[in-house]
Amino acid sequence: MRTISNTGTNLKRGATVWLSAALAIAVPMAIPGCGGGKPPVTVVPNPMAVVGLPTPSAPGPVNTYNGGQSPGQWSLTLNNTSGAFSYQPVTYPAAATTGNLQTGGGFSSLGAAGLAYEVLGRAAVLRPGGSASSPIFSVPQTSCYAITGKMRFQYIAMFPGTQTNLIAQGSLDPLAYGSIVASTDATGANWQFENLQGDTVSGPASFTGSCASANSAAAIALSGQTLLSDYWAPVPNTVTALPSTAKSNIWIGPSGFFAADQSDPAQTNPTGASLAGMAEPTASLSTSALASAQYLGFVYQAPTSASTGYTAVPAFTAPVGFGQVVAGSGSSLTGGIFPSDNLAGAPNSDTVITLGSESSTLNGLYASVLITVLDPQQNCANFPGQPSGFTPKNVTSGVNAQGYITCTFPGVAIAGNPDGNYAIFVNTYNWAATLGGAPQEFFLFQQQ
Repeated sequence: MRTISNTGTNLKRGATVWLSAALAIAVPMAIPGCGGGKPPVTVVPNPMAVVGLPTPSAPGPVNTYNGGQSPGQWSLTLNNTSGAFSYQPVTYPAAATTGNLQTGGGFSSLGAAGLAYEVLGRAAVLRPGGSASSPIFSVPQTSCYAITGKMRFQYIAMFPGTQTNLIAQGSLDPLAYGSIVASTDATGANWQFENLQGDTVSGPASFTGSCASANSAAAIALSGQTLLSDYWAPVPNTVTALPSTAKSNIWIGPSGFFAADQSDPAQTNPTGASLAGMAEPTASLSTSALASAQYLGFVYQAPTSASTGYTAVPAFTAPVGFGQVVAGSGSSLTGGIFPSDNLAGAPNSDTVITLGSESSTLNGLYASVLITVLDPQQNCANFPGQPSGFTPKNVTSGVNAQGYITCTFPGVAIAGNPDGNYAIFVNTYNWAATLGGAPQEFFLFQQQ
């Protein structure tokens, strides 16, 4: 059964455009508390306890990553010694794309074949082509390793497929996130998962998995009928049961980054959903320290389909940079895209992410995020309220200090510190993107 997020609401789909004005937003934002009741959770009771993954070895220059595009597994290899790359869809096979890579500005440019951000030997986000390509989040799991004790992994559900307009209110919650507790036997071959929770999950809260490895690559295959995200492509909607032909895999990187894909290879059209996440921190995070770091990564807006009054618009995936404009300014980060993928230039400063308060029960969960963007078309202010009587929750139109129209809307974020460096993943619904809004995600990684 779906548990509705205390910040999420069921939102209408619309076409999507990107606002790329390079005008800084200077808007004071309220930071609400998480609010609402929470289900029982399994947490690490003692931050000093010996719990977790084996100590990872130092990353090498050549790494193979596996993850999902929501839906469907992909594999990515980045060779930083020879300057070569290769990537390929696995669940819905196609020929591998290969070529030379060039690193610069914190990213790996694949030429016309796309762009990647790599946390060397720990995680990678791939845009397989131009800005209209949906991203793949992936991690390198090279062997089946055992967990000491129990670990919780938190994740956001990656928006799948082509978003449809005029989906009835109540059919989905686009601020989709979840978490699961994992443990293993001494060999790392047998996995036990329990205490599944979130606003995008369905089915049994406990299930098992088995890890197998070959050719320096491993994956954890899940059993049972649990849906880690019940919002599936190709026409995104809530599903209630896992098809018998579906394949469910999880990959856990050496520092705790987490990727998963549940998809049905028996279908002609890609069908299923993918996840991106990380291990729950063993102690509460310092929100001020989290917000004061500098980040690079990607923003993704899901594609939309045509309907009455709306035109179809492709996906939009672009590199971004974020940080604090004014040091010590609470829990807010300011940034935006690198226009035209110009990584030698500065990113826009037209988006403010205010994290709000960390959950009191789950370390690294921020369920009351607010995001403010420019809204020159006033899509936020002019939303007509369709379906009839539907008012977006916690969505406001405003004016910043420079006199520009803005839109503020809610989101949810998970954060952690794999290998001692922060990472933040955000799910939201951008009501300024177009009249009717569009789902949006951020994948942010701390820079040193």
